Amino acid sequence: MTRVYCTKKLKEFIGNIEETLPDDYIDIKTSDWNAHLFFVDKRKCIVFVNILTYYSVFVADFAKKDLKNIDEIFGKRLKEQLSHDKVVVDFENARFLTEGSKISFIKTNNNKTVIGRINDFVDMFKIHCTYKYGHLNEMDIVYENGLFNMISTGKYGDIKKSWTNPFENVKEKIKTNT
Repeated sequence: MTRVYCTKKLKEFIGNIEETLPDDYIDIKTSDWNAHLFFVDKRKCIVFVNILTYYSVFVADFAKKDLKNIDEIFGKRLKEQLSHDKVVVDFENARFLTEGSKISFIKTNNNKTVIGRINDFVDMFKIHCTYKYGHLNEMDIVYENGLFNMISTGKYGDIKKSWTNPFENVKEKIKTNT
């Protein structure tokens, strides 16, 4: 099961989420994500960021009615982004990023490193939307998301602070998991 730790905004939007952190939440899995709800042009958007790789997936123009299909929407967008970024040709090689199609929404894990990355990605998303496209409807979400995944972020828990990007991080995880 894919674990998604929600920010307070996303938690309030979803409503019914798991209020207790799992016992093994400190042992981060490759299928663990953080997510945040934000607004662009008065429309709801959600960004999912993989905790270990910082690989991001944006879902734009999200409505409350879409909550019942959030598992499918996230899975589809993840596959679309991995394909666009040329990370994988066959999604079977990257299945470890989700550990199944079901998502378990959990209250925030207060992971400041990932929350900081989320804030950076959201700021870039808003800037690109406003100044490059003018409006969310005009924005090529998949293309822009791909650009954000090429920005240097480093690796999660890297003491040496070597600079890599989410694209390289997820490619490395695929190599070690296949």
